Amino acid sequence: MQPRRHQGTKQALYFSDCVSSCFRGCISVLLAGALVAAQPLDRLAGKVMTDRGEPIKDADIRVEAIFGFAGSDFLGQRTFSAKSGGNGGWAVLGFKSGIWVFEAGIPDHVPDVVALPFNLVVPAGSGLNGMVAAWHPVLRPTPLPAGELGQRLADAIEAARADRPERVAPLLKPLADLSDPAVLDAAGRICLLMKDAPAARPFFRRALERDPTSFRAALGMGSSALMQRDVDSAARAFGQARDLTKDKDERGYLGNAITELNKAHNVMRGTY
Repeated sequence: MQPRRHQGTKQALYFSDCVSSCFRGCISVLLAGALVAAQPLDRLAGKVMTDRGEPIKDADIRVEAIFGFAGSDFLGQRTFSAKSGGNGGWAVLGFKSGIWVFEAGIPDHVPDVVALPFNLVVPAGSGLNGMVAAWHPVLRPTPLPAGELGQRLADAIEAARADRPERVAPLLKPLADLSDPAVLDAAGRICLLMKDAPAARPFFRRALERDPTSFRAALGMGSSALMQRDVDSAARAFGQARDLTKDKDERGYLGNAITELNKAHNVMRGTY
């Protein structure tokens, strides 16, 4: 009878080991799943289009973080680049929480520059993938005007890309009194290209005064306010811009931006 008891004990130990291994395996799977869910955003996609809705191929896309969580200093890789494809689509990888500036440029055009908040008050590691799936930022460079005015803007763009603000300011200053809202908006976007939001806002404000239906000017007001961490003004301006466009992707990303800024209102109050 003794051998039978020994055999039963071995079987019980074997069964216990199997259960323990299975339990450890389940825990490992659950932990792996939680880790994947907590990773930073892998991919954000958008497109580059003309004002007529035509895709723009081979546009240079540059994305830069200017603030991190709740408007704090950004930590990690802060610049990304891409090219738009034949359908105008582009994608960048590796996003984290913060305020990001998107830029799209092609030759002989004024670059489009837009600032947007992504999970601005959600700590790093909280998982961004689900939230960002609905974001599809749209960038629309515009042709330079002909003649001396176009050359002045082109020179200002070149100086802005070379980080020479002392050269940009005198080139743009004479444009402030013009009545053309498109030119005023172009000047504002060049200022955003330099990350000079205080210089950009007067141009966008004047453009809106001359044309209250200007989507670009309202968007510029929102972007420049956000770059100064003024989340309340940014939310109001983005709301105005959303009301001025019928494009579903523009309405979508602006709606998401407004939601993010409303969340950030209490957390970032007093930081600007």
